Amino acid sequence: MINIKKTAFSILVACSCLCMLPACGEFLDELPDNRAELDTEEKIYKLLVSAYPDRSFTRMCELSSDNVDDMGEEFDYSRLLEQIALWTDIIDAENESNQNIWENYFTAIAHANTALEAIEKLGTPTTLLPAKGEALMCRAYSYFCLTMMYCLPYHPEKSSEYLGLPYLTEPETTLNPKYERGNLKDVYEHIAADIEEALPLIDDNVYSVPKYHFNRSAAYAFAARFYLYYMKWDRVIECANEVLGSDPSLVLRDWTDASKVDWGRQAFDYIDSSHEFNLMLIALVSNNGNIFNAWSNSGSRFTHNYRISKQETYRAKRPMGGRYDIGGNMTMTMYQYEPYHNDNCMKIYMPKWPSQWEVTDAITGVGIGRSTMVAFTTNETLLCRAEAYIHLKQYDLAVADLDMWNCSYYKVGENGVEHLTRERINDVYGNPNSEDYIAEYTSTAPTSRKPLHPHGFTVEPGEQEYMIQCLLFCRRIETIADGLRWGDIKRYGIVIDRFDNTNYDDSRTSGFQVADTLDETDLRRALQLPLDVRYAGLEGNPRNADAPNHPFRQQ
Repeated sequence: MINIKKTAFSILVACSCLCMLPACGEFLDELPDNRAELDTEEKIYKLLVSAYPDRSFTRMCELSSDNVDDMGEEFDYSRLLEQIALWTDIIDAENESNQNIWENYFTAIAHANTALEAIEKLGTPTTLLPAKGEALMCRAYSYFCLTMMYCLPYHPEKSSEYLGLPYLTEPETTLNPKYERGNLKDVYEHIAADIEEALPLIDDNVYSVPKYHFNRSAAYAFAARFYLYYMKWDRVIECANEVLGSDPSLVLRDWTDASKVDWGRQAFDYIDSSHEFNLMLIALVSNNGNIFNAWSNSGSRFTHNYRISKQETYRAKRPMGGRYDIGGNMTMTMYQYEPYHNDNCMKIYMPKWPSQWEVTDAITGVGIGRSTMVAFTTNETLLCRAEAYIHLKQYDLAVADLDMWNCSYYKVGENGVEHLTRERINDVYGNPNSEDYIAEYTSTAPTSRKPLHPHGFTVEPGEQEYMIQCLLFCRRIETIADGLRWGDIKRYGIVIDRFDNTNYDDSRTSGFQVADTLDETDLRRALQLPLDVRYAGLEGNPRNADAPNHPFRQQ
């Protein structure tokens, strides 16, 4: 049999072709999707299950963001987590290593392309149009996730100068193909084209469990998120409207109801497919159930901790008001659902990630850590629309969306929590004499209000900046442990100070210091490609010392 281990990247892009060759023997025997004989509609629909990645951008993006501090080497960590959080080249191997994540997304893309080719060979019958839409959407989604990690943020004028990714649109036909990365502008254009072709083809009726597929609402939610990054504000609103309906408050997450769930079942309730607000779920090989839950000490060196919570997120001064700088037992009665905290390692999270252990050897108990990702929700889609309204200066509409989210998350009217209004937002961010004023962040006095250096668009001083600051606070709270804060940091050029909390004292809010900083033009905002991929010949991302005149650095 041909040795297909020459390079990880060539395996990925060639795998769909290799599976078409009868000489591949044992390799074919291990594949569950019968791609060698995609001659029926049933086989094509089964194949599309494999067009969804079973790894995620979440951990790499979350740990790269300002949602974690360094608690010190006495806390649990791995070299891989350290490499991610300290923005060094990610070379260590785990189930969710840089290499595995890259491979998994490109494998999902290969499956999507194989399905598209099979559909075309069958003459693209009407009954397979939903499958075509799903395959196109899956391909677009994987590429979007890859750009979040490995590319710089989109810029309307500069993206043709930024490295993109090889955008594969058909199964590979050679064993060791050579690819160029192209540019980010082309990648975004391809993603947009796939989305627009796919949207009218999506049909929920072909799925037995629509929430594990790109059902119609999930497809439009993804489109809204993508167009937010693409700066197509009107299109964001159009797509979000398809998800949210005439009264979004009716489809937002019910945190009050979630708070009644028995302890230990909360994370499973969070991913429950019966909830209308959960738009799409993806089953993963992942240890996120331990990393991103407060009840576990796993990964606690680099975590969303008490310092961040007290100064920037859950316990910080917030635009909707309510008690802040909370100590002692950390009761936060202003929340519909109080975040979980762990005094031993100072972790604090909402229960979003269930731990799901798959036993592979019943005798030894050896197995694989699994979890389920809520890929799209109505809450996040609502905030996408609110942001688009702000960019279009439709502030009343934006505030209406922000306050709907506010009422979903906080106990508005209790414990000092107030409705979000234009007047209140202008007071919180524009009136230094107000008791509710949130000062701008500094490294010695951190707050949630971080200076903005938007990439490819402008934010006007005054009301528009105040609105964006409020929006970014809400998005940060909503998406903690989802990895999406990294995208907001890149889009808005938010500087990250990686704090060393080795000597942190929560009662005094002292003992933290900056260990490293990722400024707004740091090329490490595009994570480095896996080592094997670069060895195979694909161009790696430039770094600051080697590219001082890179267009991203010239802002």
